[in-house]
Amino acid sequence: MKKLSVVIPSRNGLSILKEFLPAIIRETREAGGEVLVVDDCSTDNTLREVGSLFPGITLLSRKTNPGFCHAVNLGMSRAEGSFLMLLNNDTIPEKNAFVKLVSSLEESQSDIAVAVPSIIRPDGSDDSCYRWAFIHGLAVTGEKVPGEEYPSGACALWKRSVWEELGGLSTDYAPIYWEDTDLGVRMHRAGYKMKKCSGITVNHQHAATMGCSLQSQSLRERNRFVFMDRNCSSSAEKMSRRCWLPVHLIIALLRGNRAFTRGYLDYLKLKRDRK
Repeated sequence: MKKLSVVIPSRNGLSILKEFLPAIIRETREAGGEVLVVDDCSTDNTLREVGSLFPGITLLSRKTNPGFCHAVNLGMSRAEGSFLMLLNNDTIPEKNAFVKLVSSLEESQSDIAVAVPSIIRPDGSDDSCYRWAFIHGLAVTGEKVPGEEYPSGACALWKRSVWEELGGLSTDYAPIYWEDTDLGVRMHRAGYKMKKCSGITVNHQHAATMGCSLQSQSLRERNRFVFMDRNCSSSAEKMSRRCWLPVHLIIALLRGNRAFTRGYLDYLKLKRDRK
């Protein structure tokens, strides 16, 4: 069995992979590992070109029902490593980052499930510092949120045994957003912890694939409500949601926040469709 498997989901990310894969492959080889790229229903000829440019990696393909969760779970199921890294296609690891991260997790206590490096965005913010909390009837995330930490979907190194115990990413969030937060909740509730490795850095060109369109932002808002259905459903939390939702909708309308209102409507439609 290999020590490390790096799983990279990618949808129409050919240009991104061409730019970022060389550094990822270099660091993975230094750690004695393998790289798996899961092409998630792309239409940009990713499979042929990436396979030609980077013959040493493993390429997996999905043809229908695109979704970050589906692609990641497929890659993890085919990986051979005892340590499984979920990595976005738009990341650049600093030298020896993967070797250090594997060593840190390998030496950790049994209740540590995952190791996360500093994940630095172009604006200087750090994905690894994000936490989530339930505030004023909404689940929120952010660096300054006084809540529970969770391993970022941009870069997280998991013990294989724990990943399999937790069942990977929930497909309720397909195609994307909030699935890493959900996995963090399940990790904590199962009695495991996250190890923050602040001395190890992976740089993240955030949203290079999804962008910041209204559709993307609305999807993020839709899945906020999906997350709350799964993880914020106590009697007190349900009451808080009912009381605060009209306030949030009015504020969104007054501020022209179309993503929030559209995301909520999409959530209601999703609930109807899933019944």
